[in-house]
Amino acid sequence: MSETYLLHDEIHPASPLDPDNRDPMRINKHLQLDFFNVIAEPDTSAYNFEVLHKLLHQVYHYTKIFIYRFLTILVGLPLMLCWGLIFGIYTFIMIWLVVPIRRLSQSFIAECGFYVQTLSDAVIAPIHRSMGQMFSGIRMSLSKVDDHSTKQIQV
Repeated sequence: MSETYLLHDEIHPASPLDPDNRDPMRINKHLQLDFFNVIAEPDTSAYNFEVLHKLLHQVYHYTKIFIYRFLTILVGLPLMLCWGLIFGIYTFIMIWLVVPIRRLSQSFIAECGFYVQTLSDAVIAPIHRSMGQMFSGIRMSLSKVDDHSTKQIQV
């Protein structure tokens, strides 16, 4: 089912034949954390020693890998259990509760709409047409009248 959302020209799902492609949907494209994407020396005036640069690259690379793998074992496994439970419950609720209730509601609303339309055509529309006929004969004209009468206050 998830393959139907793939753009077949650009992205291919991960397969056992390509174990290096672990982000086939490119959801973590923004995580470019390679040494050269984090530490950059822009020109020769800012270069450090070549040996030190290679050593820093190795330290960064292996530290990042070690910490990532350690945290994956320590925190990632329990999180994957939690995420699996959450998405499993969510999928179950959507498939077995929400979608059938939505379908039932849509069907019920459509059926009620039929009766409301029929009632409106049979009762409400004739009443409004009759009232429109009654008030359609009313004509109004405005004229200006000068009233110079004095007003008196009674006590």
